[in-house]
Amino acid sequence: MKPKEKKIITILIIALILVDQILKIVLFKTNIILINASGWGIGIIDNSKTENNIAYILISIITIMMLVRYIKSNNTFIKTDSRVILSFAIAGAISNAIDRIWNGGTINYFNIPKFTPINFSYVYFIITWIGMAVILTKYTSDRIKEKKNKECAKK
Repeated sequence: MKPKEKKIITILIIALILVDQILKIVLFKTNIILINASGWGIGIIDNSKTENNIAYILISIITIMMLVRYIKSNNTFIKTDSRVILSFAIAGAISNAIDRIWNGGTINYFNIPKFTPINFSYVYFIITWIGMAVILTKYTSDRIKEKKNKECAKK
């Protein structure tokens, strides 16, 4: 990984963590809960403390270590877009680990009707899943085009 790329990814991860953590602090201090008639809302909705908190922290640490190792590798097949998308997962895992260490569970502040309350960390995970699906789909379609072009060139 190039030094400039490493710096950008590090800044991105720190910025994403700060957005999530600062929003939690602001919502805690102001105690604002905004919910409209259809059930959508923002505010400290759920402080999900769990019995298996240590297990979740260990899983987060292992996940973070694996993703950081993967992103930092000098494998030429790992492109910048994959590194950027995976940094969202790292930021989400770190942010939720911070919550679990300091609060004993995650702090959720987005209410989505007929869904569990979430925080930005979960949004980061969703962005990662969608981003990786797009990257893998693009990669696969590029390989299919290359294969078709090679077959056409042989004829």
